[in-house]
Amino acid sequence: MPSERMLVGLDIGSMHVCAVAAELGGDGQLRIQHISEHPSEGVRSGSVINIETTMKIVQKTLEDIELETGREVTEITTGIGGSHIEGIMSEGVVGISRKDNEIQHSDVLRSLDVARSVDLPLDREVLHTLVQDFSVDGRRGVRDPIDMIGHRLETKVLMVTGDVTVSQNLKKCISRAGYMNQKLVLQQLADSEAVLTQEERDIGTLLINYGGGMCNMIAFRGGSPIYIGGVSLGGNEITSDLVYILNKPHELVEKIKIEYGCCYEDLTQDDDLVTIPPVGGWPSVRMPRRELCKIIEPRAAETLTIIKTMLQRRRVIDHVSGGVVFTGGSALMPGLSELAGEIFNAPVRIGMPRWIDGLDDRYISPQYATALGLVLHTAKRRQEHDEPVQQGRQNPKGGVLKRMKDFFEVLF
Repeated sequence: MPSERMLVGLDIGSMHVCAVAAELGGDGQLRIQHISEHPSEGVRSGSVINIETTMKIVQKTLEDIELETGREVTEITTGIGGSHIEGIMSEGVVGISRKDNEIQHSDVLRSLDVARSVDLPLDREVLHTLVQDFSVDGRRGVRDPIDMIGHRLETKVLMVTGDVTVSQNLKKCISRAGYMNQKLVLQQLADSEAVLTQEERDIGTLLINYGGGMCNMIAFRGGSPIYIGGVSLGGNEITSDLVYILNKPHELVEKIKIEYGCCYEDLTQDDDLVTIPPVGGWPSVRMPRRELCKIIEPRAAETLTIIKTMLQRRRVIDHVSGGVVFTGGSALMPGLSELAGEIFNAPVRIGMPRWIDGLDDRYISPQYATALGLVLHTAKRRQEHDEPVQQGRQNPKGGVLKRMKDFFEVLF
């Protein structure tokens, strides 16, 4: 298999930097080759705050991929998220003036150009343009208007914008590590590729990546994203509370949180005890796990309440009848689904990334959803762009698959 078919997804998070290498076979099957992971440094709430430090971690992670696979990394898809990400709704309307009134690909491009003609501040850039739906002569809900007959085409899009500085710093870390061919993909899109089913996207579902330094959110309805955002809150706030109250080192407290943490008090028992090992000459301490939960639960509840309030203001909650799905490293904490179910008053599940050929079971965990979703997203785009047109399916406009290729080139 030629080296250009190796796909690499890079997730630069606040807690870990994870790279996934996968091979896309000629049969369209994706196979995981290797996963490399290192503790993150120089990143806070999804933004790089120390380029040199982050660059070294990225370089080490990608060099591990090259060493284990025996192949050079030539293309990298990196996730971008955080509170600076915003979704802007826009519409583009064009008239169909040709004699037969048949909508062609050029008409879709024109409507998208009109929809994207929104003045943005100089510090903002468009990362993705996601089509919500099309409307032909006032009839909404059209998925593919090409070849339809009409006089007026409307295109409703969700423009995903981000801070130019955050994007440039991410790219600079990777380029200074020696890897120039790179592409940024919204982390929420990668998460949804790995975790959500098509049915969940259709009926309306809210996906929250509860990470260490931030919570990234994306809401679907009718198969399309209707909201994208993020808040600079995550599991690190819980760790900070524990460090302050227990008066113990950060690394030790993080281990205690992972091993014994629970954010729903009703799941703990009176006889559950937590042993805090000796530190700096102080003896070990035993405390009820319930007391630990009493520290964790209020902070987790506060974070979830802030998210719910923000979504209510934007009227997103009313459209996600399919419930809430949590992924990300902090989603592993016991009790999160029970606590979130009470706060959101909706069905809640923990989203595990779907299995991929060659994937070790230990990586089927919420904390690897973004990295795995990045290669799934890239593979999906690659297949849509490269799949050949079959004999007997061609038409004068280039065939259905050709039009799909052009369409997704516009969207992504």
